[in-house]
Amino acid sequence: MNRITIKAVLGIIFGTALLVLASCEKQPDVAGEVLAMVGDRVITKEDFLRRAEYTLRPAYCSGDGYIHRKIVLNSLISEKLLSLETPDSPLRSEADFQAYIQGRQEQSMRQWLFKQQAYDKVEIDSASLIEAYQLANRTYNLQFITLPDSNAAHAWQSAINDGYDFLGVATALTGTDSVPARPMTWFDREDEHIHTALFNNQIRKGDVVGPLPAGEGQYIVMRVNGWTSTPAITDTDMSQQWEDVHTRLVEINADARYLNYVASIMAGKEMHMNKPVFKSYSLKAAEEYLQSAEDKKKLLNQAVWNEEEQIFTAELGDLPGGIPGDAVLFDVDGDSWTVDRFEKYLKKHPLVFRKKNMTYKEFPEQLKFAIADLVRDHFLTQKAYDLEYDKVANIRQATQVWEDHYISRHARNSYLRTAMSAVSDSLNLDEVGILERFMDPLIDSLQAKYSDQIFIDTDLFESLELSNVPMMVSTRNVPFPLAVPGFPRLTTDNKLNYGQKQAMN
Repeated sequence: MNRITIKAVLGIIFGTALLVLASCEKQPDVAGEVLAMVGDRVITKEDFLRRAEYTLRPAYCSGDGYIHRKIVLNSLISEKLLSLETPDSPLRSEADFQAYIQGRQEQSMRQWLFKQQAYDKVEIDSASLIEAYQLANRTYNLQFITLPDSNAAHAWQSAINDGYDFLGVATALTGTDSVPARPMTWFDREDEHIHTALFNNQIRKGDVVGPLPAGEGQYIVMRVNGWTSTPAITDTDMSQQWEDVHTRLVEINADARYLNYVASIMAGKEMHMNKPVFKSYSLKAAEEYLQSAEDKKKLLNQAVWNEEEQIFTAELGDLPGGIPGDAVLFDVDGDSWTVDRFEKYLKKHPLVFRKKNMTYKEFPEQLKFAIADLVRDHFLTQKAYDLEYDKVANIRQATQVWEDHYISRHARNSYLRTAMSAVSDSLNLDEVGILERFMDPLIDSLQAKYSDQIFIDTDLFESLELSNVPMMVSTRNVPFPLAVPGFPRLTTDNKLNYGQKQAMN
């Protein structure tokens, strides 16, 4: 077996925890301001806003007016009603679905770990804020060259030490007379090393910065050709910029703090690849992961609950000539991971590749990185369980949202298949027509059935506003990228003539 020091290969996921989980806790068992309750399910103000604004809404409720806001609320309540109405849904006993829901929960737990152990502990002093505010006005004009590995970085430095200038070395390496150029602002989400090296008061026009690590084993060298400054003018703009700078500084500091926290958890751990098995496995994995998008789509898990978020978790041991399931793929400090164990784990933590476009030659190394990142998340998840984050209200609610969404959609599809098959002209209906003819009456009956279990804070609802800008929010470098489930297309009803209207104090 060949040895990999975990610390040397692990990529760190930063800054995504607050997208879904940042709401404050109002009560011990409820996170955020409660907008509605449906049985034992809760819809918070944050749920309402995210489900409406972080995903694409259908045209019949895509606006920001009162009627459309009522349709949004009815849709979210309908989702909970359908989930409550189907306690015997086959998804509740489907192993792959339960693994997905557990994976969703554990991803939220790791995000909560980042929030609690890093983000919430950051304090920004006034001097750092003032310096950053001044630099935040800059937009650099940069020329840059990317070096493929550390050997190229050493060669670059040797050439510079021998008296060659930036343009001379850059054009020699690229074989062209031009060097790529790009602007860069303080708010661009660059690697911490790049950001720190560029945005400081010591930088002068003509300075060459680097080589600096740029991810995936590459390095970058940049020449600062100059910059423009566009300071905020109005009081509103200045206030907003102060807030934006503070937020970004907190993120940068939280990332650094979390890096140290993760390093402390992973200290001393080593991953040993079983070289013969890994070689065979990587060859088969490359055939699946590197095929064309069209071919890959045909092999993606087409389970009805997973149509929105295509998670590719091919079980390579099931392929003709596959690797035996009990073969050890790797071990971590003596803990063996067989092919079967690894592929079972992929059901709740699909591989996340650092490099999205790669060749067959690059794939084995990138697969090692992806496996190492999975192992890192395994230990972070264990830490989150030790801290009982699975019992945190935010985590339980976030997990419940995903489960209710897919169970309600499965129930909708099952119902429509039966109901529409009995109506000869149903195929001529568009989406709105299908909802109005089949789903609205079903939802109306459930609203009546569960009316005494539905509570709506009408005062809070009346105070809410929605954006009408279409948007789909996803998170980078995590097993499950979608920030929130797709909008529940369940009803066009805009009447709130059911349940009990009261403030949730």
